[in-house]
Amino acid sequence: MTFNPLLPPSPPTIAVALSGGVDSAVTAWLLKEQGRRVLGLHADLGQDDPNKIKDLEKLAVFLAIPLHLIPLAQPFREQVSDYLVREYRRGRTPNPCVVCNQRIKFERLYAEALALGADGLATGHYARIVNVPEGRGLTIARGLDRTKDQSYFLHRLNHEVLPRVLFPLGEMRKDAVRALAKKIGLPIPQKEESQDACFLPAGGYRELLEKEGGPGLAVPGEILDLQGKRLGTHRGLYAYTIGQRRGLGLPAREPYYVVRMDPANNRLIVGCKKDLASGGLWLRDPHWLIPRPALENLRVLVQIRYRHRPVGGTLLRSPEGRIGVRFAEPQNAVTPGQAAVFYQEDRVLGGGWIEEVW
Repeated sequence: MTFNPLLPPSPPTIAVALSGGVDSAVTAWLLKEQGRRVLGLHADLGQDDPNKIKDLEKLAVFLAIPLHLIPLAQPFREQVSDYLVREYRRGRTPNPCVVCNQRIKFERLYAEALALGADGLATGHYARIVNVPEGRGLTIARGLDRTKDQSYFLHRLNHEVLPRVLFPLGEMRKDAVRALAKKIGLPIPQKEESQDACFLPAGGYRELLEKEGGPGLAVPGEILDLQGKRLGTHRGLYAYTIGQRRGLGLPAREPYYVVRMDPANNRLIVGCKKDLASGGLWLRDPHWLIPRPALENLRVLVQIRYRHRPVGGTLLRSPEGRIGVRFAEPQNAVTPGQAAVFYQEDRVLGGGWIEEVW
């Protein structure tokens, strides 16, 4: 197990972001075993039921650590929930986990950790902190367990916080974490692991959007094919994403897929599977974890969504200064609003938001 090389080995005080799940609980236990003083921090987003708080208190007693509930409901609404609704209104598919990690966990919660006297913040992410080659600081790298790797969600962290961040699970596999939690008897409620964002209600994104988005979000409109022929009616662009096949209600010999959104006219554009392929993309708001590289013809691995297999690509700059990616091979369902993250081997270089698809 490796830790951030810039933090003293022992006994600095480390705050652990406790979610109530097995990963953060094992993270806190491992740090205690290293001889560190541990503080438990829980981000209160205004959505926790009393039973969850009781479970966190039991965990804190078991670990013999103080538990601090940090009220972050207002910044979460302003910076994550509002962003989510705003992007869906634009006909895009946002990634709130990227924004939540950047703005809530590693800005707000990190600041609270330091204010409480901690030397750093640890989380249960499956990722690693590594040196950038040639002595150019630190960056984030993929976790050992590739099925759980979360480096994609962390690419927008401020590189200045990395010397005080720890990911103790970065070189562990999920099954080993579960086995360790069982062996030491951590009082963690048994539950199915969700594939959705941790803050979503039981009904997922749709329930959250219908609650937060107001009456102007679920406005029906036309479904058109690529030739402009009307095929049906959608129930609101927020309910669809690029590459979606199910739920369109369009019987045909060959399945239809969502290939584009037209929010200006409230239209959903569909086509065949071959129409999903694209050769590249343009980004907005690029963010670098490493010293800004020379972009022209820089070869990278590109990941265009969390479960996407990384593909080779070349970075380029338009005459107007926009940053683009040319894929080594066409990619399906490149989705505006999602993040494109750049890697060299396992190391994160940076990334940006997908603005336009070629």
